[in-house]
Amino acid sequence: MKKISDEQLEEWLREMPKLKDHRDPHDIYENISKKLEERPRKTWIIPSFATAAAVFLMAILSFNLFDGASINHSADKSTQEEAATEQNTSLKKEESTVENEARMDVGNEENSTEMNDITFQATEDPTTAIYAEDLGAMQVFTLAIPDSQVQNIIPVSFLIESSDQVDQLAKIEEVMASMDEQEWGLDDYYPLEADFSIDANDSTLNVNVAADHPYQNGTASIPFLNAIQHLLLNLNLEKAIFTTNETEKGMSTGHDFITEKLVEKTSNLAFYLYYPNNESTKPYLVPFTESFSTIEEAYNAMKTDIETHNLKAPLLVEQITSVSIEETNNRVNITFNEEVNIEDTPETIQSIEAILLTAQSFGFEKVKFSNAPIDTLGRFSLQEEIQVPIAANKQSID
Repeated sequence: MKKISDEQLEEWLREMPKLKDHRDPHDIYENISKKLEERPRKTWIIPSFATAAAVFLMAILSFNLFDGASINHSADKSTQEEAATEQNTSLKKEESTVENEARMDVGNEENSTEMNDITFQATEDPTTAIYAEDLGAMQVFTLAIPDSQVQNIIPVSFLIESSDQVDQLAKIEEVMASMDEQEWGLDDYYPLEADFSIDANDSTLNVNVAADHPYQNGTASIPFLNAIQHLLLNLNLEKAIFTTNETEKGMSTGHDFITEKLVEKTSNLAFYLYYPNNESTKPYLVPFTESFSTIEEAYNAMKTDIETHNLKAPLLVEQITSVSIEETNNRVNITFNEEVNIEDTPETIQSIEAILLTAQSFGFEKVKFSNAPIDTLGRFSLQEEIQVPIAANKQSID
């Protein structure tokens, strides 16, 4: 028999396919040792092929042990890499989720803000006057505030809780002291530099000024006396009695000396739109000082701007073709041109208010429009008669 060299055996072993054995090497060795011990011992020498088989078997075991360790190591490494990859993927997903949630939160907040803005714009009432349905349990008082150029006297109206004259006067003085007219685009005029008290028995407003009061200039006295007239109307009093330094009867207005003023309610006035500082903000509805004999004359005058006083003609008045009066219903009937185009915009709504306030200035209670191409305009139903406002230019104090 041809003798096999160790080199030839090793070459054969390398060429053999790889075998996998998951048993513990120590157990395999113990099993082989036991089997060898159970066999009857021979005194003769193990043949060469037995030696080769043992060497072959040990080589296989050694090779498998080495390869198994390598496989286990590779598997462990692969498992660790997969775990690391999964962890990184998980972290990236979490980071991505957090970023997405953050973006969604920001987006939702922006959308919420936008929706709030849209809701505010959609629900903001463009009307400027106070109407009967606005009152509830409140009552109205109106202050006369000059514009920033002291050309126009702006009636600005407030709602306060109903009370007697004394409490009402105290509330009015509180508003005078706390309001910011300049924030509203008007002259910083109030509070008035005078002390007030009420004589209810004589239906009188007592007005006391200092000797050096600022209303002695002729032009300065005009808005002051206008303010006093509005106080008399608000408090439902008949006259104002003036004193100086609490002891001297009357007060100087520069070119005149007055001791008392009876209440006067101006009427038959036309209302225009006044934009403070020529800005595109909500306008004030302002009565011009000229008084008219008829409401038709007033509406005709309202078709033209009063440029000297920065007063704008209301929209729609130029589309009025006829005006008629129903004395029994105390109503004004206004007919528009059949081709009139009425758009539901704030300025159109405020122009309707100017028409209504003009009717109120003439003592009418209701207005009915004809030929209106739309049914509603803001809060107004143009197909039904509309109640005139109670007061112009509502304002509030926080």
